[in-house]
Amino acid sequence: MADAENRVIVNVGGIRHETYKATLKKIPATRLSRLSLGLANYDPILNEYFFDRHPGVFAQILNYYRTGKLHYPTDVCGPLFEEELEFWGLDANQVGTRNINIFPSVFACSVL
Repeated sequence: MADAENRVIVNVGGIRHETYKATLKKIPATRLSRLSLGLANYDPILNEYFFDRHPGVFAQILNYYRTGKLHYPTDVCGPLFEEELEFWGLDANQVGTRNINIFPSVFACSVL
């Protein structure tokens, strides 16, 4: 199989992330592990999946798939980060605190 056939493009909030399909299969039973061409958010013309979510948080989530270590982005509050984890199908309790660097659960979001 050609290398291009093994890659997938995930557009999150306008930022395109490219990775291998095998990378997304590393964590089963998650939104990313279940991507298929039949999903409504797949664009066959652009050959990418689009999600209107926080791109900065997604970059950390994708790196978790790659490395097994989850880094907390310092520009978002704890509840927003937890919400994004839940959207992508990652349970903060299953991820485990030993794999999270700088996860300040005491940060609260201000909602206007």
